[in-house]
Amino acid sequence: MDVFLTVLLILAALILLYVLWCLAEPFFLVNDKVVLKKHEINKGTISKETISKLPLVPQGSSDAPDLRLFFFSDIHTEWCPVTAARMNKAIKKAHESGGVDAVVFGGDIITYPENSEKGYKYLNEVSACCRELGIPFYGISGNHDCNLKNAPERSGFISLDTNSVILSSRKSDAKAYLTGVPDSGKIHRVWQEKLSCGNEYPVILAAHDPDAFLHLSPDSRPAYMLSGHFHGGQMKLPFRFEFNVLRTTDKFPKMGVIQGHFNINGTDVFVSRGVGCGILPFRIFSAPEATVVEICL
Repeated sequence: MDVFLTVLLILAALILLYVLWCLAEPFFLVNDKVVLKKHEINKGTISKETISKLPLVPQGSSDAPDLRLFFFSDIHTEWCPVTAARMNKAIKKAHESGGVDAVVFGGDIITYPENSEKGYKYLNEVSACCRELGIPFYGISGNHDCNLKNAPERSGFISLDTNSVILSSRKSDAKAYLTGVPDSGKIHRVWQEKLSCGNEYPVILAAHDPDAFLHLSPDSRPAYMLSGHFHGGQMKLPFRFEFNVLRTTDKFPKMGVIQGHFNINGTDVFVSRGVGCGILPFRIFSAPEATVVEICL
């Protein structure tokens, strides 16, 4: 009986630690760096690349990238322990260290439309920080944002949904298009086949759901893509339970594309774990993430 009781107490302690970590991990924001490079477009290959650690290469260095973007996604402000003040601190640190050419938000302001004001307040604080630093702030819609009206204007960012801007290299005369595709939500899903920009420059695509890549026509395939949506799995359950049982319509997770840096058919793709939590206020082994994306044109 003593052995049984001891085992039971150990199991109970492990379960308690697991639950406590699930509740604690959403508070830990990871600031990391990913370097995206241009590749030859090919077909049928997916490879996992590495995520780098900070610090950044100083601005003006010969090893500095052409562009440096600050990317964050999926704030879901109903349960987002990472405050706008902390996000602004990360943006300022990145800008002071190596310069930031643009801040990009990857969609999903909220989970439920009735809480939209809280999300707008968060993003307006980020927008104010960007204005103070002289950095443009762009964003796209997420699947939870499709029922929000005038969300970009009320959030303070410039929408990339079916729009594009041209970014210039900080070290050469190279240029790139930064564009986005809107998210129509998961109930009446409509995928974009074409991008709203030319093809004379490399294309950086912001698409909330990485699966958008699978629906683009071959002539619209970007050189680089930034996404969120999957939350890195949010709860790392055995046998990928979340994607094999609960989120069965998501295609990329079945190919191993859930979080991180990938080369997909020659497109360099970064999938962020996001910042906030979705429907459940937990994370486990998938800490919130805000990333400096360095792009070599």
